[in-house]
Amino acid sequence: MHLAPDIRESIVAAVHLEESSNLFRNHLIRQLPYLQKKLILPEEDPVSALILFTTRYIESVPGSISLVSAVSKQLDFYRYVAPFLHMAEDFFLQPPEDVWMAHGLEALLDEAFLAHRLLEEVNDYHIMNLGHPLLPVDMTEANIIVYHLLGEALASRLESLVQYASSQLLEKTGVWKKAQARPGAAHVLGFDGIHDNPECPIRIRATPGL
Repeated sequence: MHLAPDIRESIVAAVHLEESSNLFRNHLIRQLPYLQKKLILPEEDPVSALILFTTRYIESVPGSISLVSAVSKQLDFYRYVAPFLHMAEDFFLQPPEDVWMAHGLEALLDEAFLAHRLLEEVNDYHIMNLGHPLLPVDMTEANIIVYHLLGEALASRLESLVQYASSQLLEKTGVWKKAQARPGAAHVLGFDGIHDNPECPIRIRATPGL
């Protein structure tokens, strides 16, 4: 599956917009009292840490889609996960009409959440049916963090979209039994999710129980 250049271009444009406008930074500053109740944030400059996390979360979407595409082709069940992959790509190019649109990173965060949650559903079914993950990185906590960044109202609507889509696309559970696991397949592409650079680590965690 070849990702549309528009996806990566939209990510680059959003990052540049944030660098010049601070739109998302100002939004996070307003939301910080709420986020400090929901997330474990670094004491020093928590807003910059959240922007770094958000940027890496969004930038990891193309790699995640490409990985699932390549591995599913290796395991001969690409045609069953292809609808998920196309839907994840479409969320970037044509977001659902009922999703409120902001600008820059804030807008792409909605779309990245939809894409990552769809891929998480595919990954969960892969684990359930084959006994090991399709993706080499567990995005569950990252998705929970983004859920809080988006806010309860919007995140709940997006989650409903994911659940509806996954319930329609994952009915053919028998196909997973036909996939034959190949050790190390997920690592061939060198994808490791949200890159945690040792020189610039991300120290954000979801608060347990929230």
